[in-house]
Amino acid sequence: MSSRKAEPITRDQIVRTATARLVADGLAGVTLRRIATELGVSAPTLLWHIKNKRELMDAVAAQLLTEARTNFYDEPEPGQKWWDWLEARTRWMYRQMVGVRDAPLIVAGNRPTLEMLPGTNKALGVMVDAGFSAHEGLQIFFSLGGYLGGMALEAQSAAAREEPTPEYQAAIGEALTSDRFPNLQAAANGPGGLDPDTVFDYGLGLMLRGIRARLAELQI
Repeated sequence: MSSRKAEPITRDQIVRTATARLVADGLAGVTLRRIATELGVSAPTLLWHIKNKRELMDAVAAQLLTEARTNFYDEPEPGQKWWDWLEARTRWMYRQMVGVRDAPLIVAGNRPTLEMLPGTNKALGVMVDAGFSAHEGLQIFFSLGGYLGGMALEAQSAAAREEPTPEYQAAIGEALTSDRFPNLQAAANGPGGLDPDTVFDYGLGLMLRGIRARLAELQI
């Protein structure tokens, strides 16, 4: 029998294992006991690297937003307008959130890790160069983050929702084709869909126009 000692685990191994569990099983699968079992250690051993589950969730949130990072995440491509970059960055983050089960719950309220600070600082510099103060630029990022997180949660909840019964569909359909609710009838017959992705696109467009209008106010 070999007497060779097992290699000690690292914080990075813990975070990557937790992220993999989130992707596979959702938030319910991310437990210290399960992660410890996968790594072949006791749960208390994890606490040498991760103080508590909240710290682990912050690290997983950072991992989700950085492991598939693309070049446009921290700053625009050469010649790209700052608002086009901001739109692309927000859409990318939304797709990341929607694509991983329970990711919006993990990212909501997360505290930035030290590893995230250089990229966040560079992204904030884009807003400062555009003409915003650093403080207002950070408020813009927080506002967009709250919006995309809420919409990602709505998209995941809609996808997990049971299909409506035929009786419900018939009752709603009849109501929306009658004259009892003219505003809802007009809305239902309007152009474009009302699925979460379409609504996200519409709302993001509104926010970006508002952000550009705010910059115009600052430049008066």
